[in-house]
Amino acid sequence: MLRPIISKTTTTTLRTVSNQRRHFIISTLASLATFTQSNFFQDMRKVDKFEELDELTNVTTTGKAEDVSESKYFPDGRIKLNTAEQAILFTFSGINAFLHPEVGANVNTFGEVSAFTAILANMRDNMLLSESGRQILRERPLMNSTTLDPQYLCKLPENTLGYQYLKFTQDGDERAPVKFIQDEELAYVFLRYRQIHDIAHILTDKKIDLAGELPVKAFEFGNTGLPMTGLACFAYFKLSSKRKSNVHMLDSLIAGLNATPLYTVYWEKMMERDVDELRKELNIRL
Repeated sequence: MLRPIISKTTTTTLRTVSNQRRHFIISTLASLATFTQSNFFQDMRKVDKFEELDELTNVTTTGKAEDVSESKYFPDGRIKLNTAEQAILFTFSGINAFLHPEVGANVNTFGEVSAFTAILANMRDNMLLSESGRQILRERPLMNSTTLDPQYLCKLPENTLGYQYLKFTQDGDERAPVKFIQDEELAYVFLRYRQIHDIAHILTDKKIDLAGELPVKAFEFGNTGLPMTGLACFAYFKLSSKRKSNVHMLDSLIAGLNATPLYTVYWEKMMERDVDELRKELNIRL
C-alpha cells in the first residue's frame, strides 16, 4: 500500500497552524471571559432595571456613584457607548436574538443596536416632511394605557381604531424604554416605532402569533427600513408548510413600501376614525 509522503516541512507547517488555531481559540475565550466581567458588561445587566440607576445617583457619601452615573448614563437612563462597545453589543445581542428569539430583551437590544443612525435619521426626516410628523417630534407623545383613556376607548364604535386598539392590547401595551441609541431625538423616533407596533397589527389585520407577527415584520421592514424587522422575517422558514401557504411575506413587504410611513401619523388623534377608512387613506392593502 502506498502511503502519502509528507515532508518534515509540511509536518512542521501543519503543527504551526494547529498551534496558532489553538492559541486563537484560547485567546478568544479568554477575551470573552474578560468581557463578561468588565464594567461595561455589568452596566448592561444593571440597566435592565432602571430603578438601579436611582440607587446609583442617590449615593452621595463619597460622590463616586454620581460620577459613575454621569459618565456612563444619559439623564434619561440610556447607556453611553463608544464605537467598540456598540460593535460588541451588536454581535452578542445578534447571536442571543438568533438563538433565543423568545426572550424579548434579546430582540429589543438587537433592534436598537442594529438601528443605524442613517436609517433612524431618514425616519426622522420623513417625519419632518409632514405636519403631523413635526408635531410628534415636538410633543413626544407616548402611546400606552396611561395616555389613552380605556374608559373612553371602550365606548367608541367597534370598527374605530380606538376600540380595536383597546381590544388588541387588553393584555398590556407597555413597550421597553430605549437604552442603547445614542442620539436623544433618534432614540425617541425608535421608541415611537416600537410603541405603534400594535397599530401595524390592527391595520394589517394580523394576529400576534408567529404566523401573524412575520407579515407584520415584513410590512414594517418595507415601511421603516429597520434591519431588525427584515432579519426577523427569516423566522418564516420555521413555519410548517401548511402555515407558510397562508403567510404572504412578499405581499406584506410591498404593502409596507407603498403605505404612508405609520410613524409619521399622530395616532392618538385618530382613535375615533374608522379602521377601513384609515387603511384607504394610508394606502394599506390587505
